[in-house]
Amino acid sequence: MFERFTESAKSVLVEAQDVAMELGSHYIDAGHLLYGCAEVRDESAGHVLRELGITGASIRRSLPREDERAADVVDPGALRAIGVDYDAVRTAVEANFGAGALEAAQDRRAAVGLRRPPFTPEAKRSLELALRVAIELHAQRMLPGHLLLGLLRLDNEGVVTTLEEAGASVATVSAAVLTRLSNAA
Repeated sequence: MFERFTESAKSVLVEAQDVAMELGSHYIDAGHLLYGCAEVRDESAGHVLRELGITGASIRRSLPREDERAADVVDPGALRAIGVDYDAVRTAVEANFGAGALEAAQDRRAAVGLRRPPFTPEAKRSLELALRVAIELHAQRMLPGHLLLGLLRLDNEGVVTTLEEAGASVATVSAAVLTRLSNAA
């Protein structure tokens, strides 16, 4: 599939991977792909999103950091019930290794690129949908607009919310991307 990607479509994936790693994520999800679409300098995706007021910066603010996800997973009350004082553990770690040591360790691993996060099943599905879009439009090469349309067809709650918060809808973005793709053909 990736052999059909244009350089700008590949850039979407690189941007998605970079932001996922910067945020300490263990995977690349639909939100990261949307960020990649917004960041790429391409008429069929990036320009469309920016014209609608959807920027990489606004998307990035909506993406959770890994330490925020961990806070959602760690339930201090549940740990107390089994005799573990989460706050005491965190205080001891910070006393020995410095304030923010738990978060900093995650950021350092991401910053040095020790791992490349895989795509979530949903993100993979959006890539499959993008390929279908490209085939339906008789495109020889995959453009960022095809990737964006694949994301929109996914009907991901986070993607839809991000669009709606900017005052756009899936239908509006889809129509604008299709117009750009037909003009590019």
